[in-house]
Amino acid sequence: MVRKRPMALNRKSSILCQLYEKKHFTSKEFRRLWDFYDKDNSGFLEYSELERFLRDLTEVTLGEEVDEAEYEKFKAKIMGLIDDNNNGKLEAKELSKIIPTEENFLLCYSIQSQRMGASLSSQDFLEIWCHYDKDCSGYLDYSEAKDFMKDMLKVNSVAMDTSNVEYLDTFFKTFDTDNNGVIEIDEMAAIFPVEERFTNALKQRKRFTKEEFDRLFDEYDTGKTGFITAKQLPKMVGDLSKANKTNLSEKQISEISGRLIQIFQMFDSKDIPRTELSLIMSSHDPQSSLQFKREMSQKRKSLGNA
Repeated sequence: MVRKRPMALNRKSSILCQLYEKKHFTSKEFRRLWDFYDKDNSGFLEYSELERFLRDLTEVTLGEEVDEAEYEKFKAKIMGLIDDNNNGKLEAKELSKIIPTEENFLLCYSIQSQRMGASLSSQDFLEIWCHYDKDCSGYLDYSEAKDFMKDMLKVNSVAMDTSNVEYLDTFFKTFDTDNNGVIEIDEMAAIFPVEERFTNALKQRKRFTKEEFDRLFDEYDTGKTGFITAKQLPKMVGDLSKANKTNLSEKQISEISGRLIQIFQMFDSKDIPRTELSLIMSSHDPQSSLQFKREMSQKRKSLGNA
């Protein structure tokens, strides 16, 4: 059997080879790595860009003496692991699965939206939200918002002392537009270039309470699966309207349901998941008493001094 000539790689020009010995890439290094391979600034690695990256990755992983058969096998394995949507090209968030990057959840989404000049999808935005809303309360308290703010500052290359309470308070109050001491999902959506149908769907969430939503969802989710069907959704929206006396017309119910169904068609599941629907449809407002605000203020100060 004749062994094919091994792939050659110029280590001096390969940023991957230069950086791969590190335990973790910084956000700046990951962005530099992405820019090195994404030559046309498309927001994807595809065609010759993808081939260059995969050949570089093969060498730093398996060594220089790799023939084409071994390369093709390794390539198929890597793409199977990280190409989530099976489109034959890589997004920044897919690449981050195999590159040891420092913890900055927003980085990959930032690269993607900046390069493509496009809005975040509903699914991407909800992934971001759920990452920071660690206790699934439906809003970000100060400790959760602090992690989000630090990542936002770093992604946007803003130099700010994040241990300074006054700086963080100012930043927090900029997002907390209704001054209730937390960041709600519609306030966070206003920061990102989220697709319009998602921001439109959020407009009715103040009409419905979380308690009524939970009660009615339980009635419709008879199998306790955590999902309802698209066919059930208009009926549930109508029942929510009656329970909260919002007097939505049939046309409004149809429009709200239609926007929500369009959003969830982008998800892998055929049915509509409870958690995400609750975030979009119902108000998760915390208690707005002065006592709550005092507690949040004290928590902010203690976290800022930590």
